Amino acid sequence: MSRFLILSIDGGGIRGAFAARMVELISRDYPLLQEVNLLAGTSTGSIIASCLALKFPPSRVVALYRASGKAIFTKNFFFGPRILEKALKSSYDKLRFKAILRQVFGKATLKDTDIPLCLPVTNLQKAGDQLFRSYTSDFPHLPLYEAVLASCSAPTFFDPSVVDGMLLADGGMWGNNPSLVAAGEARRYFGQTLESLKVLSIGTGHFTNGFDENTRYWGLISGWKIRNLTEFISSVQSEGTNSLLENIVGKERMLRLNFSQNELIRIDSFNELEPLIAKADVIYRKNRERILTFLSEDSSAVQHDRTFTGTAS
Repeated sequence: MSRFLILSIDGGGIRGAFAARMVELISRDYPLLQEVNLLAGTSTGSIIASCLALKFPPSRVVALYRASGKAIFTKNFFFGPRILEKALKSSYDKLRFKAILRQVFGKATLKDTDIPLCLPVTNLQKAGDQLFRSYTSDFPHLPLYEAVLASCSAPTFFDPSVVDGMLLADGGMWGNNPSLVAAGEARRYFGQTLESLKVLSIGTGHFTNGFDENTRYWGLISGWKIRNLTEFISSVQSEGTNSLLENIVGKERMLRLNFSQNELIRIDSFNELEPLIAKADVIYRKNRERILTFLSEDSSAVQHDRTFTGTAS
């Protein structure tokens, strides 16, 4: 059986600029959009994956982050004390975000994608997982921008979305790294074996200094720091998923591209956009040969003693 290439892109807000740039750089040297068999993206990754599924040039996706990143994180009006804002309403204007996505994707539906696409979302009413798939008949007429908006509806940042009577939120609550989801989809819907899979998984940063062992009070605000906690959970989930999938398909069939640093880059830190793009440039330049070698190999010919493992940095 010939190889089946999965491109998986993590959630992470504005940090998606790193992943978008990485795809752009790879595509300059390798025909990624011609070779990939399944795209999976969560939250900000759903924006990138959906653009690629419609065959948007990767450079256009990077330009989208530059042009619209700041507008996406437009504050909701709040007339009370700032200390109460996050306790009473979402921080950002979902209608503005929706308008941007509608402008990007136009009238395209899930079914209009040129490359198979899956987008994780969270069903709040059932407290469970939900997938939007372009290759099944579950939501044949669903506008693509609505599917993406649901996957991006991060709790406390944006209000939940309602799609087909379902109350939905960010897929990062359970599938921030959708690579394992995509591998399962390849098996179930495309008849692939584990041996045929190759997974290129692009992260949006791993942050290692979220908490201090000298913290005295571990309250929600004082110790766990609310949003630091949600970012921490997403980061751990992404790295844990990567480890699990390595154990299932084998390290030799996976390549994880990510960066690691101590200080958290918040998902709404637009001022970090250019440094994130610069990080992608550095990491790609440093790992170019191994990335291209990984992508150019046929799965059946992979040497099992060679690994592309962990964070490329």
